[in-house]
Amino acid sequence: MEAIKLGQSKSQQIAQLINFGNKNYDKEDKKKAIEALSAAIAIYPLNNRTIEEINGDIPDRNIILTKLGMLFTKYGNQLDPIGVHLFKQSLIYDKNDIEANYYLGKLLFNNGNVYEANLYLNNVLDSIDKNDKLYESTKKFLDNINNQKEQDLPIFATDFVIGQALSHTMLNSPIGTFKKMNSKRVGNDYNNSVQLFPTETTKQSLNKIRDFNSNHGFKQDSFEEFFSNHSQLFEVKNNLSLFLDDGYTIIDQGAEIYDVCGVNVPPELTFNFYKLINNETNNISYLLLSGKSPLEIKDAKVKADENNHHQREIFDSYKTNVSYSDNEMRSFVLALAKEYFEDDINENNIINSHIWGIKDINFDQTFDKHEDFDLADSRVEILIDTNKE
Repeated sequence: MEAIKLGQSKSQQIAQLINFGNKNYDKEDKKKAIEALSAAIAIYPLNNRTIEEINGDIPDRNIILTKLGMLFTKYGNQLDPIGVHLFKQSLIYDKNDIEANYYLGKLLFNNGNVYEANLYLNNVLDSIDKNDKLYESTKKFLDNINNQKEQDLPIFATDFVIGQALSHTMLNSPIGTFKKMNSKRVGNDYNNSVQLFPTETTKQSLNKIRDFNSNHGFKQDSFEEFFSNHSQLFEVKNNLSLFLDDGYTIIDQGAEIYDVCGVNVPPELTFNFYKLINNETNNISYLLLSGKSPLEIKDAKVKADENNHHQREIFDSYKTNVSYSDNEMRSFVLALAKEYFEDDINENNIINSHIWGIKDINFDQTFDKHEDFDLADSRVEILIDTNKE
């Protein structure tokens, strides 16, 4: 994306705010530093580099985002969702930002999330000079990771924490299942908007979370009341023309959607499931588009149902070693077909399956779809063709 010119007035305003923020940062006046640096970030154009950044007239925004992250997390010592989000945003603009990688890695290590901690801390070693003040502490964290006691925590911790924060929840898994409640086909227009509705189980589970939050200082109305007033938050805008050719017709769809924020979340926090007709064979197909964290959450929910045939883990995790199984991915999709659409499909019905990785690059609002899903990708796409009419 072509860089844009910010102009002298805005550049001077940014410089003044950053100067004021840095002075209060040095004086450890957290409140004033956050206010000034946040105001500076707000002037930078969204999803665009500026000519002034490229020329060095104003700081690259990742420097400011990292500093804000350090303030919110008290230098990686306090698990703060806003801080986690700021570090991730910084790494979108510069994946090699040493301090963003270090403090996010430190934060996750101290919270027991050693898989992602290991990734971020190794990113530090790939970029840091041995004389840097953070080098020895990075090495110490990495040396200690193998001795860290494993905890029953999400593998993909950063997205999980951000999902909780966006949903204003104090409990785990603030996600619910939503379905299209009429029999009309979506059709060949892959870019339709479709209203989705919560299942009864979803209403019950989200109301439990809301009751808990209301009793612990964060007042929330019932989910039914919230949904009736904000149903547009749960209206999915399909962009399947980016993922499918015109050889399919959408019959039905559903999603796992975070409470409060609805579908207004980053791509890596989305989970969308589609039932299709293959126009060439006239048989049923299924498409899953999901970020890793909601995929992990939903997989745990599916396995919790003892009547479900899908009982094995999608992700095999041992501290810093995480892999996924193609077979279990397919098994998971078949379980979703049963839950969402009451379709009885088994492995013998699969005639073709394909798994892609999607790397969402939020900086310029583009994505890279490629063969072979990798754990560094933000989303996975799975397409399964069956012999069922």
